[in-house]
Amino acid sequence: MEIVDPACFPRTKICGEFLNPQAVGWLAEHGFLPSLLELSPFPVYGMKITDHEGRSFTGHYLPRRQGTGYAIQRRSFDALLVAKAREAGIQIFEGHRAQRLLFERDRVVGVVGIDQAGRPFEKRARLVVGADGRNNLIGRTFGWMKPLRHLRKYAFVSYFEDLPGLDHYGEVHVVRDGYVGIAPITTRLANVALVVDEKAHPPGQEEYGDFLVSRIRESRLRQRFENLNPVAPVISTGPLAFEMERTSGHGTLLVGDTCGFIDPFTGEGINYAFLSASLAAPVLESVLKSDDLSALARYDQERNKAFSRKFQMAKLLQRAIQWPSLSGFLVKRFARSLHLGDTIVSAVGSAIPVEQVWNFRFLLKVMIS
Repeated sequence: MEIVDPACFPRTKICGEFLNPQAVGWLAEHGFLPSLLELSPFPVYGMKITDHEGRSFTGHYLPRRQGTGYAIQRRSFDALLVAKAREAGIQIFEGHRAQRLLFERDRVVGVVGIDQAGRPFEKRARLVVGADGRNNLIGRTFGWMKPLRHLRKYAFVSYFEDLPGLDHYGEVHVVRDGYVGIAPITTRLANVALVVDEKAHPPGQEEYGDFLVSRIRESRLRQRFENLNPVAPVISTGPLAFEMERTSGHGTLLVGDTCGFIDPFTGEGINYAFLSASLAAPVLESVLKSDDLSALARYDQERNKAFSRKFQMAKLLQRAIQWPSLSGFLVKRFARSLHLGDTIVSAVGSAIPVEQVWNFRFLLKVMIS
């Protein structure tokens, strides 16, 4: 197996830098957890959600104090994954940017592009897997990408040191046009992300730092961030939300957030990558044995079954953030009931199946509790 990646590791990547409980479980199942723990990741036991008015609730991953996620910087985590891949015999070509697909009739048989020095390269394969995010080459080539116009958001991310109040809980604070996410990397260092609607995007990259700080200081977080400034360049990405009409075909298959992205605000991105890879592996193995490309369609079916309800819930939560009255109503309800608060945070963080909240009974409890 060969991987071509435009990045050179270790690298800085925009990310919430959080592994939720299900992602931690995947690492444990595949024998990676001891290596992760050697990096001293920061345990995270749940999420604290705060609305426009400063009302909040803290939800714990179920079971309490056993459902644990971890915060870890992507530079360290990616280096771990790259090392494990190479130990498994996978060749990784860093600094190689795939620019177009290589076809034989209507079947993709590889990619062509340029390396870090600007030299052309060609890589051929029986099957091509895309894991290159929202601007993915396969989706653009076949026109599979479907933007979600009503959820077009941009993220602005950096680190802050000596931020008071950091604990073993991720934080989401609803602010004007979006929210601020705080992921504690240690008790002194936090990953801070501002996610706002496209209409609020500043005109130039040189304004990203001022924009992030000004939006924080106009919110209820201003006292907590008093006299603090980012300790690293502010990086941005967007628009974030999109779906894919297909995730396989023509000898290709997509994994991770290449398959779609609904602005997950509790560390779902890495988890989606692990889950979709687990679904893809047996399908790819079957196709390689039979050379029957029609069998790739099974991946779309399995992936839709595993992810559709979670994506629907993510869309609903994004809608709630856009409506202050609705987000305030939900925060008050979840603050009133520890069980409901723990359940919703656990479902969003994949500590429990989404079906436990995506049903009429749970929604009725929220409405009348």
